[in-house]
Amino acid sequence: MSNKISDEFRRSVLAVFDPEPYELTTLDRACAVLDQIEELENDVRQRGVIVRGVRGSIYPNPSLKELRAAEASFLAIVRALGLQDADMAPGKGSAAAAARAMNRARWGVRSIASA
Repeated sequence: MSNKISDEFRRSVLAVFDPEPYELTTLDRACAVLDQIEELENDVRQRGVIVRGVRGSIYPNPSLKELRAAEASFLAIVRALGLQDADMAPGKGSAAAAARAMNRARWGVRSIASA
């Protein structure tokens, strides 16, 4: 499954970086995780942060836990790819830079190197 966010992320990465063939597989995984993140965010928007259990008890939406895990996975994959902001020195990638890349992809900014 592919969506607008993951497609834009992939295009923005390929516009800035020239990944090796083995890195394309990792990039595809990052895009798949972005798709999962979007689905989980949609579930939280639709059902809310708090949901009712089978017996009527109130619980946090299980998608919240999965969303946090998916975001952590995405950041780890981005870090493994060595993606970083243009203003950072080579090899100095950070989780914050990866988070910015994810947010830029999510909100439609064309290049992860611009800011």
